[in-house]
Amino acid sequence: MILGIDTSCYTTSMCVVDSATGDIVFEENRILKVKEGARGLRQSDGFFQHTHNLPEIFARLGKSVNVQDIEAIGVSTMPRNAQESYMPVFHAGLLFAKTLATALELPIYETSHQDGHVMAALATCGIEQFPQSFMTMHLSGGTTELLHVFLEGEGFDIKKVGESLDISFGQLVDRLGVKMGFPFPSGVHMDQCGMLSESKAHFKVAFKFHYDYNISGLENKYMKLLNTSSNSEVCRHIFNTLGYMIEKWIDEACKGLPVIIAGGVASNSHIKAMLSHKSNVYFAKAKYARDNAYGVAELTRRHVRGVKNSD
Repeated sequence: MILGIDTSCYTTSMCVVDSATGDIVFEENRILKVKEGARGLRQSDGFFQHTHNLPEIFARLGKSVNVQDIEAIGVSTMPRNAQESYMPVFHAGLLFAKTLATALELPIYETSHQDGHVMAALATCGIEQFPQSFMTMHLSGGTTELLHVFLEGEGFDIKKVGESLDISFGQLVDRLGVKMGFPFPSGVHMDQCGMLSESKAHFKVAFKFHYDYNISGLENKYMKLLNTSSNSEVCRHIFNTLGYMIEKWIDEACKGLPVIIAGGVASNSHIKAMLSHKSNVYFAKAKYARDNAYGVAELTRRHVRGVKNSD
C-alpha cells in the first residue's frame, strides 16, 4: 500500500491506495478552520492546524489499514514544480512524512501540489486512456493556470501557457462569497445559491497578454452589482463569467487537445453545464477536483511500481 499526504492552504489530506491496483483503501480530507467573516488563513495558522490534524487523521487511518503494509510515502512539498515555488504549509506534511518514513523505514517520494491535482483529475475525469499531451486548467483558491501537460515516465512535464496575473478564480469567488455572508471557502454555497437564478448574463474579459487574464477588476464590478442584484443573480453571473473565460481559453489556446479541468472551481455545476457541449473537455470528479491526497498517492504508486502513465 502507498500513503499520500497533502497539506495545502485550506485542507489536510491523507490517502492510501493499493499498490497493485491503485484502489483507494483510506482517505480523509479535513478542511482547515477559518474564522467567520475572514477571507483566508495566514500560513502560520494553516501550519499549526495541519500539525494537529495529521496525527489525528493518521490515528484514524491506523484503525482501517495495517500500517506495516505501507510500502512508501508520497508527500506534496510545494505548490508547483518550480524552483521559486514555496509555501510553509507544505512543510507540515513534509515533516510528518519524513518522521513517519524514518520510524517505519520507508522510502519517501516528494512531488508538488499541482502535480497531485493533475493526476487526481486525469485518473477520475473519465477519459478512456491517458493522452501523451493534453491541456489542464488548474483552477483553485490560490491558482488559475492553463497548463500544457506531457506524460513523462511516471510523472508529468508541465508548461504554463496562461494564468491570472493578479487574483485567482477561487479568490474572486471566496471574496465575493464572504461579502454575501457565505462561509469560507464559499464556492459550494455559491454554487447552490446560483441555482435559484436562470440568468445568462456575464462580463466579457479579454486576454491581457497572450493567454493571460487580469481579473481583479471583476471584484469591483461585482461589489457594485451586489447593490442592485440578489445574491442568486450575482452568484450565477460570476459563474457565467468564469465559464465564458474558460471557454475562451479552450477555443483560442487549447488547439483541439483534450482539456482536463482540475481544482476546486472545477467542481462547479454551472461551469460544467456551460461546457457540456465540448467533446474534448473533461472534469475531475468533484471530490478529486478539490484539494486531496489521492493524486499524490497515485503518483507515488506509479513511481514505486514503475507504472508508466501511457500504460
